[in-house]
Amino acid sequence: MKGKAKRQLLKVGTALALVTGSTVGGFQPLWATPSASAASVSQTQAQAQLQNQLFQALSAHKDSVKLTYSGGIDQLKRAIEPALDAAIAQNPYIHYTMKGYAYSLSGSRSSATATVKLTYRETAEQSAYVHQQVGAALKRIVTPGMNDHQKVKAIHDWVVRTLKYDTTLSKFTAYEGLKTGSTVCQGYALLTYDMLKQAGFETNIVEGYVGSEAHAWNMVKLDGKWYQIDTTWDDPVPDRGDRVSTSYYLVTDEQLKQDHTWKTAHYPKAVTPYNETVDSLIAQGVKGAKELRVALGYSATSSTLVTTAAVLQQVVKAADGDGQSSLTFRYKGTKSKLKNDLLTLYGQGLSPIGYTSKSLAGANNWQVTLYWS
Repeated sequence: MKGKAKRQLLKVGTALALVTGSTVGGFQPLWATPSASAASVSQTQAQAQLQNQLFQALSAHKDSVKLTYSGGIDQLKRAIEPALDAAIAQNPYIHYTMKGYAYSLSGSRSSATATVKLTYRETAEQSAYVHQQVGAALKRIVTPGMNDHQKVKAIHDWVVRTLKYDTTLSKFTAYEGLKTGSTVCQGYALLTYDMLKQAGFETNIVEGYVGSEAHAWNMVKLDGKWYQIDTTWDDPVPDRGDRVSTSYYLVTDEQLKQDHTWKTAHYPKAVTPYNETVDSLIAQGVKGAKELRVALGYSATSSTLVTTAAVLQQVVKAADGDGQSSLTFRYKGTKSKLKNDLLTLYGQGLSPIGYTSKSLAGANNWQVTLYWS
């Protein structure tokens, strides 16, 4: 059996391309020359003006902007890069479609000028295409009467079914994903972000690691609570068509920390297990909550508890005898014991091809989905 961590670490590779300050070229200057004056306003206000002007240029997909700064070149030297970084960070979609920036400064102690050149991984037309395609997709998959929980699930499943992971590690954008059918984690996160945003949800893109490999995924706020959601890792590799995993669907920080790392201080906290949320929705009589529990495998986990290799062999043989090729169950034990128990299936005439696991509430408590041929 191929271990999940190894399989999925191969997926992320060097997928995340972060914004750098490297030199780029081929730009057309803007006609306007906005000004941030440190003489008439405080240095803090002047830097805020710089940030705002840069953000407007980024939002308009401008490739060059010229700024005059009355506070002098020394002040501008200290202000320009923090203003650039802050402007880029204002919008996650801009942040992760930026390819790079470069700037040059000139002036004296009393006045200064900055020429900033910007380059992107998506053109303005390509980003508009993504936005239009997302809007059209939402009209198809979000139907009248859907609640927010159903909408997020529909968005997650559409992204996973629409994209394949780019094992060449050369496609970084949502545009490339929609046009060619494949992209790396950055493209998955961008597409998921735009879909959730257009659907009216508060969301962001999280930057972190799996092992030593850079990775990107999303968070979404649902009914006032934040959850982690990783559409890349819920898409099997190799791609299996309509098969959608939910191991990384609306999980807590603690659940995601089993194999992801990130600077938690930079993002909201996700502390509510979603299986508990679904149980609460069912208790409230929320439409579609019972079906959601079944789709996420929570009902199966409550009725099938595996603690030993012998029990595992028994339930898998029964499922195989019924013609199934996958099984979701709850496992009680350590992660290493789970792997050892799964390996015993080979001696029982089964051919496991992979599995996904999600940490549930409580120590050494897992939701596992096993696949076999």
